[in-house]
Amino acid sequence: MNVQTSQSTLRRVLNANAVFSATSGLFFVLAAKPLGEFLNTPPLVMTVMTIILFGYAALIVFNTSRPTISRGFALFTVIGDSTWVLLSILLLVLPIVNFSVDAKWAIGITAICVDVFVTLQFLEWRKMS
Repeated sequence: MNVQTSQSTLRRVLNANAVFSATSGLFFVLAAKPLGEFLNTPPLVMTVMTIILFGYAALIVFNTSRPTISRGFALFTVIGDSTWVLLSILLLVLPIVNFSVDAKWAIGITAICVDVFVTLQFLEWRKMS
């Protein structure tokens, strides 16, 4: 696989990640109150999550719109998304927040989706020279 094909694949994976992040942020905005009740968290947490998700999506779009995606940025997304997955796992196993069973499932499924992005981004990062 040549560098151009690898960049193209990474660009598609990162753009999908940006769409997932922005859609999640939109969901946090539109359903802040019921989502906060579902997750048993205050509205401020929903607002902070929205800002983080929109900011992350914008950062990805900015970097994927450049002619070349830097190896450092690809690694940044791997580390950032891995951190999201790790924090999700910690929220599920530590008694920090009293989540309902349904909320735990939602957090777990979201973490799995993000982990798919981590894996794909990591595989493409390894191919970069």
